[in-house]
Amino acid sequence: MIAIVLLMLLSFGFSNIYSQNFPVYPIPSYNAVVDGYADFMNQLSNSQNNQNKAKRDVIVHLKSGVEPSVPCQATVWVYSLDLTTVLGPYSLVCGDELSVQIDERNWGVFVETEDKVIVDVWIE
Repeated sequence: MIAIVLLMLLSFGFSNIYSQNFPVYPIPSYNAVVDGYADFMNQLSNSQNNQNKAKRDVIVHLKSGVEPSVPCQATVWVYSLDLTTVLGPYSLVCGDELSVQIDERNWGVFVETEDKVIVDVWIE
């Protein structure tokens, strides 16, 4: 199923999914409630990009949106906003923290879950 979703994202582009009205958050975002799909985007200006040529890490932290003891999981993709690079899918469970190395381009994080989860996304 994950392969099918990834293929759909790549085939049709993210524009078709955006018409489904799911939340889009900036990076960094903390305590974002996700129940289904959510997108997190980091958009730096060209001058900010030129200052950030070093490798960076995008960090995704997942926790339960119901109560701490309730198990949850999500699938995460990290993608360049120019859609030339898609990393993942990564499977996370409650309490997991994902760290993915990225370059100086603008990046996004796409989260899919069947559970109600709280997601933190930031770049170090």
